[in-house]
Amino acid sequence: MKKNIFNAAIVGFGHIGKLHLETISSIKELNVCAIVDSAPVESELPVFPSIKECHLSHPEIDLYIIATPNGYHYQQAKEVLELQKNVLVEKPIALHKKQVEELITLSHKYNVRIFTSLQLRFSPVIDYVKKLCEKNLLGQLYLVSVECFWNRNTAYYEKSSWHGTQKTDGGILFTQFSHFLDILFYLLGNLELVSSKTENFSHQNCIDFPDTGILQFKSGETLGSMVYTISTYEKNFESSITLIAEKGTIKISGQYMNQLLYHHVENTNPVKMECKTTRFHKDLYENILLSLDKNIPSIADAENTMDVIEFIEKIMKE
Repeated sequence: MKKNIFNAAIVGFGHIGKLHLETISSIKELNVCAIVDSAPVESELPVFPSIKECHLSHPEIDLYIIATPNGYHYQQAKEVLELQKNVLVEKPIALHKKQVEELITLSHKYNVRIFTSLQLRFSPVIDYVKKLCEKNLLGQLYLVSVECFWNRNTAYYEKSSWHGTQKTDGGILFTQFSHFLDILFYLLGNLELVSSKTENFSHQNCIDFPDTGILQFKSGETLGSMVYTISTYEKNFESSITLIAEKGTIKISGQYMNQLLYHHVENTNPVKMECKTTRFHKDLYENILLSLDKNIPSIADAENTMDVIEFIEKIMKE
């Protein structure tokens, strides 16, 4: 059976927008017709300064891909939905849960879809651990520990006008570490925030929010903690999720959660897994296109990210 061809436009043609274009170039069922960016950009594709002007010239576009700074996502997604078009929004889909709820309501009203970039759910390592949890092969999960020790220096913030501001960035849990929180929700289900403590140790002059935090949470009877910072000396040091369970111990590692660093599980042969690729956007797109083609749910549906955004909002209020 011949698959449908979907037309797309990329909104925001910075580093992430270019990554999306590169990914789409290998997907036969998706055709990029245009770029939307308010700044001058070099591209062989038609470039428009606004979504409205792009829509007027290319009403055939089925999917808009929003890859602009975080603070613009909500308003731009809303504009696309009101044009009765599908939209994929880079993470975070918005900076407030009520905004996500409004966008989902609009998508239902106009009978279109809204997705977000949850591509690390497609990591083979995450998929393997997810199946262990679903099949109860780990038994009772006692403890989950997340460690994210990264470096984002002053130069990182100075080279971009939107990084570091509360309005357009939103904070390091949105910009740097939301994928880790998403995987926690994906593996464990709902998380209950118990406590959090944040500080700004080394970025007082360049960001509007804390650069370091410690939080504790619960998921049913499972206890959990997350320690995170962008103040690690000179370079990234650690990115990991460790699961301590009744029948095994698992450690997932890597900035893109592409390494199964430690695996010791009852009645299971030792496994060591490392994905050569750290990009899972192609899997994300294939899932979205199947969802659009068959009108079925997607892992990337906006509903699947609301809990993470609400969780981050609660941490910021502590």
